[in-house]
Amino acid sequence: MMNDMYNMHPYGQTDWMSMKFKDFNQFIKNLELAITDERSAIVFYTELYKIAPTEMAKYAVKTALEDEIIHDKKLTKLYKYLTGSKPNIKLETVTFNHFYEGLQKAFIDEVKAFDFYKEMYLSVFCPTIRDLLYSIQHDEIEHATLFNWVHTEIIK
Repeated sequence: MMNDMYNMHPYGQTDWMSMKFKDFNQFIKNLELAITDERSAIVFYTELYKIAPTEMAKYAVKTALEDEIIHDKKLTKLYKYLTGSKPNIKLETVTFNHFYEGLQKAFIDEVKAFDFYKEMYLSVFCPTIRDLLYSIQHDEIEHATLFNWVHTEIIK
C-alpha cells in the first residue's frame, strides 16, 4: 500500500492536526473565544432588539441575532468534533444605556469579529472549516453594514 503523502506523518503516523491547522491548540482557544463572543452577542442583541426604535433597527438587530444563534450552533458543533467535549464558556455582558450606544457597540463588535474570523480562516487549511469561517466572516461584515445603515437612519 502506498503512503499518501498528504495524510501521513513522515514516521508513518497520521498527523492530521498539523496538516489542517497552523497551531491546533491556538485554534481551539480561538474557537472557544468565538463561541463566547457569539453567545454574548445573542444576549446583547436580544436586549438591543427590545428597545429598537424603528422597523429598520428591529430588522437589523433581528437579522444579526438570528445569524449569531446559527454561528453558535455551528461553532459549538465544530468544537465538539475537534475536542470531543463541550466548550467551557463564560458569557461576557455588554452594557449600554440607550439604543444608540448599544448600536455603536454592536457595530464595533461586528467589525472586530470580521477581523477575528479572518485570522481564524487563515490559520486553518481544512476546506470545510475554512468555508464555515468564511461564511461567518461574511455575516459579521453584513451585520456591521446593517448597523451602519441604522445609524444613518437614526441621525437624520
